[in-house]
Amino acid sequence: MVNNIIEVTSENFVELVIKGSEELPVIVDFWAPWCSPCKQLTPIIEKAVNNFPGKVILAKVNIDDNQSIASQMQIQSIPMVYAFFNGQVVDGFQGNIPESQVLEFIKKVSELCGPPPDLKENLEKLELSIRSSNWEEGLYLSNIILDNDQNNIDACNGKTLSLIGLNKFKEAKDFLSILPEEILNDNTIKNLISKIEVAEKSFEASRNFLHLEKILNDNPKDIKAHIDLSNAFFGKGKISECYQLLIEAIKIDPKWNDQEARKKLISFINSHDLNSEEAKKARRQLSSILFN
Repeated sequence: MVNNIIEVTSENFVELVIKGSEELPVIVDFWAPWCSPCKQLTPIIEKAVNNFPGKVILAKVNIDDNQSIASQMQIQSIPMVYAFFNGQVVDGFQGNIPESQVLEFIKKVSELCGPPPDLKENLEKLELSIRSSNWEEGLYLSNIILDNDQNNIDACNGKTLSLIGLNKFKEAKDFLSILPEEILNDNTIKNLISKIEVAEKSFEASRNFLHLEKILNDNPKDIKAHIDLSNAFFGKGKISECYQLLIEAIKIDPKWNDQEARKKLISFINSHDLNSEEAKKARRQLSSILFN
C-alpha cells in the first residue's frame, strides 16, 4: 500500500510538497505537540486522507521543529491546513472544523489531478456490462476501478449489482457494510439495499418455480399466485414474464391487498432497469389500466 501520510521538515519541504504537488495534490497540516486542537484535528485528517489512496498526500509539519517553514508560510496560529497543487497553495482552512467538512475538503483536493487515464474507459465498459447483465465482467471491472479509487460511486454500484446478479447476496451485503458513511448516504448506494432484498427473495422463490406455476395454473384468478410466481420469474431473470404476470394481476383486481400487485411491479422496475423496454411497456400498460 502506498504511504500517503508523510512527515516533512524544512530540508525536504520543497522536494516533497512544492515539487511533489506537481504529481499529486499535497495537503499540509501545520501542528505542534502542545496544541490541543491539533491533536483533535490531525487524526480526522489522517482518517479522511486514507479514503483517497493514490490521489492525495498528507504532509505533517511540526512548526516547533521547522520554524523557518512556519515563518515563510506566515503561520500565525494552528492548526493550519494548506492544500498545494502544481507547486501553489490552492486551498486551506484554519482551526478545527467538523469531520464532514474535513472529508469534503480532502475529496475536493483529491479531484484536482483528475481521474486516471483508464478510469473513464473502464467505467464505460462497466456500464455496458451491467446493461447486458454480464455480471462476471461487471465484477471484474468494478474491482479494477476500486483498486485505484475505492470510493468511486459507479464502481461500488457496479460491484454490488454484479454480486446481486451472480446471486451472491451475502457478499453484496458484506461489501456495502464496509463502505464509508459518506458513500452509504449516496442515493444510488441507498437504493442497493432494497435491490438486494428483492433479488434475494426472488431467487428463493425461483427454487419453487414449478410448484408456484402449478398453483397459478390451478387457480388462474388467484392474485397471490400471480405475485408469488412473478417473484420466481424475477429470480430467474425472466423480467418480461414477471412484469406481465403482475399486469394480469392488476387487471383482475387493481386494489387487491392495498394494491400489492402494483407496488410489487414498481418495486421490480426500480430494482431492475427503469429505462428497459420491458419497464416502458409495463408502465404504459399500468397507466392504461389505472387511468382508463
